[in-house]
Amino acid sequence: MNKIILLIIFLAYESYGYGQLTSRQSRDTSWYVELKDSTVLYSKKLSVRYSLNEGEYLQLDYNKKIPMSEVARYRSRTGEYIRMKGPVETYRIEKGGPGLFVYSREFTYSDTSGFHKGSDLFIRKGLDGEMQELNYKSLKDAMADNAASMRQLEAYRSTWVVGCTAGVVGFLMTVIGGAQSLSKNSGKLNPTQPTLPGRPGQPIQPTLPGKSSVSPLIIAGPVIMVGAMITLFTAPGHVQKAINIYNQ
Repeated sequence: MNKIILLIIFLAYESYGYGQLTSRQSRDTSWYVELKDSTVLYSKKLSVRYSLNEGEYLQLDYNKKIPMSEVARYRSRTGEYIRMKGPVETYRIEKGGPGLFVYSREFTYSDTSGFHKGSDLFIRKGLDGEMQELNYKSLKDAMADNAASMRQLEAYRSTWVVGCTAGVVGFLMTVIGGAQSLSKNSGKLNPTQPTLPGRPGQPIQPTLPGKSSVSPLIIAGPVIMVGAMITLFTAPGHVQKAINIYNQ
């Protein structure tokens, strides 16, 4: 009888403990899952799991399992995610709007060196907008109604064009400078045969190799390429500013 009573108390405690996931006492954590029926569950432990029998699911406190098919959005230690229909259903929220939302999606690919992880970026205008891959055209279409954002977007494009052009010019200068230096120094590195003496007894003077020279292009080219790389590194900052301005 005592064992039965203890079992009932234990089951009641487990049910009560899970019920606390939706109470105020459970909101001392930022991890949560919102279901498609608008129910919100808070949990101090939240992780994505997968099994052959149950598929993909979220595991919460007290080993509570939520199938991904029932999830609308969730937050874990790796970030905040939304679930949408399509070939890719889980997106991580990078910027939460309100005008323009930015999401990322991780994927795994393989090559001759093994498996690697990559990520794609997507944007959505407003809460009801269509999910689109983030690129210059999609950003231009989405932010066409904001002049300040468009100026930053044009600055990004100009910076990218200038950086790429300078990089190509610097590379060509380096190649040309290297060829010029090699051509100038090839004869100096191999001394010519000594000239026979004009009269008997005159010592033979060997021809010493000349001093090698370096084309100015081989110095200027790498400097220009470094400047081009620095310029290209500043380009994404204009995109960030454009999105931030649009969301103000």
